[in-house]
Amino acid sequence: MRVKQIADALDISVDTVRYYTRIGLLVPNKSHNGYKYYRPADVTRLRFILSARALGFSVNDIKAVSYTHLRAHETVLDL
Repeated sequence: MRVKQIADALDISVDTVRYYTRIGLLVPNKSHNGYKYYRPADVTRLRFILSARALGFSVNDIKAVSYTHLRAHETVLDL
């Protein structure tokens, strides 16, 4: 999915998608022509981010949870 497609799918603005990409909460793939492509996992992650924000979590809280989740996942893979 491209930026507009993910924004339309989640009924948000392209600026919102770009914001979360810019701050590192979303990391899309880039094609050879420079377009960013979002995977289904990115859509799921963005849904989580939007839900957490709606519940009152700060961006820093979400970053902390995301980092903790990634570290836990890496630890399991190291076993």
